[in-house]
Amino acid sequence: MNHPIFLFFLLGAACLQAAPSGSAFPGLRVIESLPSAHTSQVVELRGMRGTPQPSEWIVLLHDSSARGGVRELTLVNGQIASERTPLHPPPEVAGLVPVDPAKLKCDSDEVFRTIQREAERGRIGFDGIDYTLRTDPESKAPVWSVTLSDQRGVPLATMRISAESGSIVRPLRPEGTVHQKEAPARVLPVGGLVGTVGNAAVDTANKTKDSVLHFVGTLQEVFVGKRTIGPKEEE
Repeated sequence: MNHPIFLFFLLGAACLQAAPSGSAFPGLRVIESLPSAHTSQVVELRGMRGTPQPSEWIVLLHDSSARGGVRELTLVNGQIASERTPLHPPPEVAGLVPVDPAKLKCDSDEVFRTIQREAERGRIGFDGIDYTLRTDPESKAPVWSVTLSDQRGVPLATMRISAESGSIVRPLRPEGTVHQKEAPARVLPVGGLVGTVGNAAVDTANKTKDSVLHFVGTLQEVFVGKRTIGPKEEE
């Protein structure tokens, strides 16, 4: 029997089992195999507008063999898509502390799951995620700094998560009152990435409920002569 409630639970299970693609660390392992690996150290990893994962990751490396001392790699699907060695890199890059690869345990897909959980709890809906991984200059530990934004790219909230343990270094913090004043639609009954499991499940549940009520209402109309349950047919 093709029961709507049964289909809803199948859909939910499929969504939960689908693993996020394009996470950060597979590309870093590719970098470790490059001939220049013995002269370079990763100092920053960033990905913009993830939904939940970005389409590409940018890696900055201190590299004594590169002109300007910096190498920049673009990673797509865990592979190197492009490379450049800027002659005049931004001055702040020189001060970045290298990331210890042995401490990297929490990949960006796990970071997203933490973000999604906290955003649902805080009822903050968002359209994209900006990820930045650096070594914290004080603790010397690798930390993910994350910014949630709306569809226009306006920041809604920030959060910091340990790349070593996955623990929350700084809780989800709204950016002023932007999410309340400029984007009220993003404060939702169920927060999180718009269109993903959290909000999609609510939407599917509502549609399933409507279809069941419509069916019951139709039977009521046939046998009783009037409808008091569920939505009516559009005229």
